[in-house]
Amino acid sequence: MKSSSLQLRKITLIEYLLGIQDEKTFDKIESTIHKSLKSIKPVDIVFSKSELIERADFSNKQIKKGHVLSQKELEAQSKNW
Repeated sequence: MKSSSLQLRKITLIEYLLGIQDEKTFDKIESTIHKSLKSIKPVDIVFSKSELIERADFSNKQIKKGHVLSQKELEAQSKNW
């Protein structure tokens, strides 16, 4: 699979997640992701320069759309990590 195709799928998934209104559905997805991430070691996560730039561009677009968290919201959310 091409990296750009994977990145597009990730962005599409993020947009889907942003649209979820049902908390039970979101909880199930979140739980599945957390279980999956437990098996990944930090050294397994490596980004190329172009991937980092794509991530930064995506983040900037999210900020412009107002899809951001306050420091207080982030701290509350990080307690569940």
